Amino acid sequence: SRHRNGRIVSHQRRSLNNGDSRADTLMRRIGADVRVDPIGTARRPGAEPFRLGQKPSLAFAPREIASVDEMDGRVHIRLMGLGMLGPNGPLPIHITEIAREREESRRDPTLVDFLDLFHHRYLTLLYRAWSSAQAAAGLDRAGPHSERFSFYVASLTGQDTKEIAQRALPAHAQLAASAHLVREARNPDGLRMTLERYFGVPVAIDEYVFHWIDVAPEDYSHLGKPGAAATMGDGAMLGEQVPDRQHRFRIVIGPLDIDEYLRFTPRGADLRRLVDWVHSFISREFEWELELRIRAQSAPPAVMGGPQQLGWSGWLGRSPGGEPITGMRFEPERYVDTFVD
Repeated sequence: SRHRNGRIVSHQRRSLNNGDSRADTLMRRIGADVRVDPIGTARRPGAEPFRLGQKPSLAFAPREIASVDEMDGRVHIRLMGLGMLGPNGPLPIHITEIAREREESRRDPTLVDFLDLFHHRYLTLLYRAWSSAQAAAGLDRAGPHSERFSFYVASLTGQDTKEIAQRALPAHAQLAASAHLVREARNPDGLRMTLERYFGVPVAIDEYVFHWIDVAPEDYSHLGKPGAAATMGDGAMLGEQVPDRQHRFRIVIGPLDIDEYLRFTPRGADLRRLVDWVHSFISREFEWELELRIRAQSAPPAVMGGPQQLGWSGWLGRSPGGEPITGMRFEPERYVDTFVD
């Protein structure tokens, strides 16, 4: 503990010499130690490895931290402001004059020490309130109960942080998309921008893609068989499929180089994450397919005995105009059982 406090004091003194006197930075450094209680949550003052106070001064605070010292095994931090003393404090200015005169002229810090009892408690609670609303400060400590900002953001979209942590996607990547997920009506641009930012590749979305919908066998039309499927102009139809453009869209990724291309194939590492992103936006309401495009100069020609896979990553010849080549076009949902973790 003494060695740790010594490092904190020496580091902060160097920071003060370099002009860095932010109190929140110092408090974050102290609170990041998982061996002590989070700042503002200790049951007893003796469990806290630091003390906060205010230096009595009649001048307006030129910086936040006045001094940092180590005494009695604890880090003693004195601030220039944020307390009851000084020209910006709530106490009458003559109280500051008395405290300053007694400490500097008579070597009597009794009044200052008494006020610091309240300063310490007030400032630790102030820091606790500030850090609970900061996205970065909550990540200083490890543990599920140390970081609260993710809970606030997840609540905007009706998500549970425990469920988010169990998905293939990083938790903070999902929370970063909350601005798009908070809307009840999800739009294609939100999905496109999220995929582009996360994967770092060009993405386009084609809506109203033509496809055939299979008709259930009980809805087939049969001659001589009564029912809704036998009524002309109502449910009767020819064939076992119907055309549709309303319930399918296509995600087009590319042009890519060969390494990026292989990441999105059924055995690639990013396909599972892509499926999770789509589920986050549309659940299973629509059908969708994926089209991969590769740069002409990156498309490997298929050769006998080569590593290329037929239909996946092998091409006959090269594009004459250097235009991107359309590679695989498939439904990722059909390959869920083959995904690579």
